[in-house]
Amino acid sequence: MRRAACWIVGIVLLAVTGGCESARKSDVTAEGPQGLFRPATEKEVSATEYRVAPPDKLAIKAPGIKELEGLITQIRPDGKISVNLLGEVYVAGKTPEEISKSLTEAANKYYNNADIKVEVADYQSKHYNVIGTNIRDQGKKPFTGRDTVISALAAAGFSNDSWPQQVALSRPSKNGQPRATAIVNFKEMAMTGDMRQNYLIEENDIIYIPNSPLTQRRINTNNILGPIGSGVGTVGSVQGVGGGAGAGGVR
Repeated sequence: MRRAACWIVGIVLLAVTGGCESARKSDVTAEGPQGLFRPATEKEVSATEYRVAPPDKLAIKAPGIKELEGLITQIRPDGKISVNLLGEVYVAGKTPEEISKSLTEAANKYYNNADIKVEVADYQSKHYNVIGTNIRDQGKKPFTGRDTVISALAAAGFSNDSWPQQVALSRPSKNGQPRATAIVNFKEMAMTGDMRQNYLIEENDIIYIPNSPLTQRRINTNNILGPIGSGVGTVGSVQGVGGGAGAGGVR
């Protein structure tokens, strides 16, 4: 009985460890000149327009205007901010540059040559997600409009159990576009400097960092051998009990 159990364990081990984890490929709609994902060149990143929404926080710089200089204000649920001297201003859906222009125009009623600049102090309204079991920092991340695959993965942090050649960047369907997934080889980018897969991330994108094949095989083996190991122990116990009873019967 014990020999049969050991034979079963051997067969299971062979089945679990014999094959390799299959590598995924990008969807045909994901990459290339007509693909959904765009490489994050410096020009494209700097040109990205982030449109604010509640509850983002804004920082106002207004040299020479003490009522406004250094003000930090949060966008309320109604899309407005309260600004000293200027009152309530609707800003939701606008870029920082557009807000800067409207505040400057309003301040010119009180000051000559007002020059107001607005920046996002805290991104809270939009997010993307990083998931994986063997990374340092997973979860929901603030979307800034300038996030890239490399910046997201560098912040997430790989471990020896991760598979950096098979990072999946997925984008849900929206605005009539189909959903798509690109398989990104982060290791190749890091080792060669080839940035063609350093895509710009968009709101609600999902980055998945899978386990390496060896790690996944180890997990599968432990999951299967745990119950089997318990069963083998049970068989041994039953045999011991049966043997004792038999010996007692003969005597």
